[in-house]
Amino acid sequence: MNIHFDSKDKIYNLHTDGIPYLSFDMFDRMGIPNLYSTRYRSYDADTGRGEPGLRVVVMKTEDRDEAAPVVIESRARLAGQLGSDIEHECITDQKHTDNVLVVSPEDLGPVWPADMPPYRQNVDGMVTDIPDALLTVFGGDCPPVYIADPVRGAIGLVHAGWRGTLARIPSVATDLMGERFGCRTEDMYAAVGPGICMDCYEMGDEVYDVFAAEWGRSDTDKIMKRYPDGKYHLDLRSANRMSLLSAGIKSEHIAISNVCTMCNADTFYSYRAHRMENEQAAMLVNRFSKAGR
Repeated sequence: MNIHFDSKDKIYNLHTDGIPYLSFDMFDRMGIPNLYSTRYRSYDADTGRGEPGLRVVVMKTEDRDEAAPVVIESRARLAGQLGSDIEHECITDQKHTDNVLVVSPEDLGPVWPADMPPYRQNVDGMVTDIPDALLTVFGGDCPPVYIADPVRGAIGLVHAGWRGTLARIPSVATDLMGERFGCRTEDMYAAVGPGICMDCYEMGDEVYDVFAAEWGRSDTDKIMKRYPDGKYHLDLRSANRMSLLSAGIKSEHIAISNVCTMCNADTFYSYRAHRMENEQAAMLVNRFSKAGR
């Protein structure tokens, strides 16, 4: 598991006890359990050998009855490594939207997307102030965005592909945290997780046009560039950082990934690299106490 980092900045901590995963150093220092999984089920840092094939979602090509127990067991182990439990987990049926769910106690516990109530379908983000709630989103090249407010004891987690990024889904989540939990963005911390880098993320002219129509050409030119191959390339990291800053989160409270899933397709599942045998899980635990507010 030889991860190539785009910079030498200390963004992540690598954990290899049990199922290996990355966690944001910023959140670790704050005592906020978080992770981003890899394609590995186990890894020995001393020998450099690992066992790939981690499965955290049931893929469309898989038999559900066969895959479901394996998937649940993997996510349960990951949750346990964060000091949580899969009975506290909430997932949604992600469809590249800007819809964000306010999680209720009834939403917690393992469930399959096809079995979800309608209000949890076509949802790509979650926010909650329930203590010990575990939020999980999935992805290959689409980065997750983690949000935490230690003052009001609330967290959020969104799946930010290009369509969600276009619709500023991180800002949708922070606005909802303010409306429902009284959060202030100046108190929030946020991190944009691993995903495809700008060099790898080739897009058509039509994507530039929709961003220009929604964001304006000035901002679009900051996140999309035409490369020598004649194609536009999109910088999801910078785009989601812009959304977080415009929402009011302080620059020093934002951590940005320096890991590309496509450049590291031997370590991470990647759609653009045609290595999408499964997906990564991004997890965030609300370790804040309402009583401590």
